Amino acid sequence: MKQHIERISNGLYILLFGFVFLWISLGFVKMNVIFQLLKLWPLFFVIVGIEIIFKRAKLSFLKLLSPIIVISSVIGIIFVSQAGDLFHQRQIEIFKINQNFLSDEKIADFNVNFSLGELFIIDAHDNSISGDLAVPKGIVPELNFKEFEKEDLYEISGNPLSDYVFSPWDNSHKWDIRIGRNISSKIKIKTYASKNKFNMSNLSVSDFILDTKISSNEIILNDTIKKIRINSVGSKLSILIPKEVGVKISLNKFLIIDNFKELGLNRGFKEYVSPNYEDVTKKIDIDLDLKFSELEIKYY
Repeated sequence: MKQHIERISNGLYILLFGFVFLWISLGFVKMNVIFQLLKLWPLFFVIVGIEIIFKRAKLSFLKLLSPIIVISSVIGIIFVSQAGDLFHQRQIEIFKINQNFLSDEKIADFNVNFSLGELFIIDAHDNSISGDLAVPKGIVPELNFKEFEKEDLYEISGNPLSDYVFSPWDNSHKWDIRIGRNISSKIKIKTYASKNKFNMSNLSVSDFILDTKISSNEIILNDTIKKIRINSVGSKLSILIPKEVGVKISLNKFLIIDNFKELGLNRGFKEYVSPNYEDVTKKIDIDLDLKFSELEIKYY
């Protein structure tokens, strides 16, 4: 019985601190909560006292008071350190972006870093890059534009994860970005713990690079895209491809779920090729590096 109680106590300690570090890693809790948790050091003497009192007593199950006290204290410290933001939907601010793209000869090199929210990229009818960046009050996106001879670089980044407090009720972190249909562009995106939709069916995109972690992604391609490269960890990917294009998929995977068997692709060594790949002029090469992810590819 005593060994059973001790095993439960040790398991609860490991689970607690595992979840705490997971929340910090995902950005749900600020990094500075670690310094607040260090203030709980006197609990060490409380735990030792409980262990001594109930070590040989018949009521040894009361040793479970130790992990219960620790769990309650840690959750309390986390709540206080977040100033109650875990249970409040905050006010939002909207930052508008609008950058005209006048030259047809240049390429727009478009980089986005985004986390903890919803990200949408769609087409626009004019020759501009525009958007509405809705963020919780106090979060200011970083915008950067650099002009070069052959390419113009656009960068939009969110604040570091440690500066953002996640709330289950918080649905105010949404970016809606629009790119002109006639702008020749390359798109590079990094996402973390977010829900994303990239509708490039009407865009003039040649290269699309996505680095996504713990996110849900819907990607709609067109026949102008030549190269796709995706690095995914713990994410869900849904890719829609025009049915008239040829497809070659290079795959490096570890523990993934896919629907390749339903697509009728010819399988090689770490490579899948559509039967029409050699016969059509429009082709898409997709390079995938997937870990702990779910992949679904469909034709439209």
